[in-house]
Amino acid sequence: MSLKVLTMSDYVVTPWKNGGGVTSDVFLFPEGATHESFDIRLSLAPIVAEGAFSSFPGIDRHITRLGAAPLDLVFGGETRELKRLEPLYFDSVLQPRSVLPDGPAQVLNVMTRRGRWNAQVMPVAAANEPLLAVPDGGLVVLHAVSGAWQVGDRVGSVIVRPGETLIAREETTLRASSQRDGEAIVAFLSPTRRQDS
Repeated sequence: MSLKVLTMSDYVVTPWKNGGGVTSDVFLFPEGATHESFDIRLSLAPIVAEGAFSSFPGIDRHITRLGAAPLDLVFGGETRELKRLEPLYFDSVLQPRSVLPDGPAQVLNVMTRRGRWNAQVMPVAAANEPLLAVPDGGLVVLHAVSGAWQVGDRVGSVIVRPGETLIAREETTLRASSQRDGEAIVAFLSPTRRQDS
């Protein structure tokens, strides 16, 4: 079992590709990857001003609103409301415009290179005591939104506190539990074909 907990001090603050804000990079894969070469990128971003997203051709994006402040994305003539903790998928070549009805919003992005990796992103709650199956050759990510989460198996476990992110490798099934109000976002990341890490 390979479990790593990334804290906020591990995140790297970088400017947006289009210069419209900043992002905290949580995890880039493979090791040493850049914003141009990554296969997987997890990031936390405060959206403090309305404007267009950066374009990332060939990249699939799942975006999840974490905080209470509402956020809308406008794709051409269509407006999509991001409901809290409900991931929205879109092709990152698109450049939706953000609308902030009540001020700055906070989001989690899970981005994967099309044809190399697939992502399945979903919210989990403490009441469900979710089981997290690490895909063959892939990763599971758990980002704690509220509550301290204990994640592990019979061999051992780790604690993931709010704002922290767990990266789990090696094929196994993990049990996740938290306090009554615990909320998290989980991403299951699977290679489209076996990757060498």
